[in-house]
Amino acid sequence: MPKVSILLPTHQSEAHLRDTLDSIKAQTYQDFELLVVDDASTDQTLDILQEYPELRIQIIQGRNCGLADALNLGIQNAQGEYIARIDADDLMVPERLEKQVRFLDMHQEVIVCGGWQQYFGLSTFLHAPPASAEQCRANLLFRCDLCHSTIMLRKTALIEHNLFYNPAFAAEDFELWTRVLDVGDIANLPEILGYYREDGKSITTAKKETLIRQNGEIVAATLSRNLQIVLSDSQKQYFTGWTNPFYEKGMSVCIGEREEVWRDLRMLFLNIYQMNQKIGYYCEVALLKILRAEWVRLRYRLPFSLPDQEVSPDCLFQKVNCLKVMMWKIMSFQKNYRGIYRKYRKIRSALQR
Repeated sequence: MPKVSILLPTHQSEAHLRDTLDSIKAQTYQDFELLVVDDASTDQTLDILQEYPELRIQIIQGRNCGLADALNLGIQNAQGEYIARIDADDLMVPERLEKQVRFLDMHQEVIVCGGWQQYFGLSTFLHAPPASAEQCRANLLFRCDLCHSTIMLRKTALIEHNLFYNPAFAAEDFELWTRVLDVGDIANLPEILGYYREDGKSITTAKKETLIRQNGEIVAATLSRNLQIVLSDSQKQYFTGWTNPFYEKGMSVCIGEREEVWRDLRMLFLNIYQMNQKIGYYCEVALLKILRAEWVRLRYRLPFSLPDQEVSPDCLFQKVNCLKVMMWKIMSFQKNYRGIYRKYRKIRSALQR
């Protein structure tokens, strides 16, 4: 039986499928099967798959019930010890499988191993989630800080603990990772393992609205399960993930309410810190970093970024002056030109109407 099952869901995927298959073909580690779950494609997807007999492709007919259902079907049918995720428009670096297999063989406590992901196309964003299991656990309290298309999973742990994707969630991966942490660790290799194609078509407006709402529900479920903290409906709206509810137009927090709501957010973060001191679910150093990062992101409307240095409880809500905020925004812009070309295209299209 193969060591690795590469799990590739497809649906009308002809546009970039050959690029993805070529990146799989170029892997330095070859002990794998390629498991394709196809949800009723009517374009050239299936014909393209037939062009790659050397990849030992196993095609499963999906039930056309969405991505989560397709992934669950793939997990159930995978023969490999490990399951490597990839999407039909993303790419693997040649050494990806080799490095992740070596890491999981050496770290039996790790159930999910990911890596960094470089965006290309309409974005230059580098998604570089933390390497350590402690910081991954803490970051997953508020956000899905993992690159789904670089993930390798330990199949036996998923099956034994009934860890499957929940189709009720648009962010099916985020919801699953929060439950994985109850039985094992999640870690990342601190290097680029994949390339994510940003073409502006990956998330529909309707799905984004669902993601925003459900992100708070996932955070609330995590806090309840791990720290026995119950969020109110208004507090769930602090953690939309994709937007900043304190500043975004049409979001839940009005300008006149900001100071009062920020006080409530401070009390909530202190409660999280104090409850963790009693329960010990999170590493204290990692938890203080993510609490500080989320506070700065929400309070000062800055991009999410973990502090480089350890954070003391006394400095958790330390004020950031306007000049420093401006400098952080400039530095963030220099490192990440995310979406600029996409915005340019929108403006040009509007002017041409």
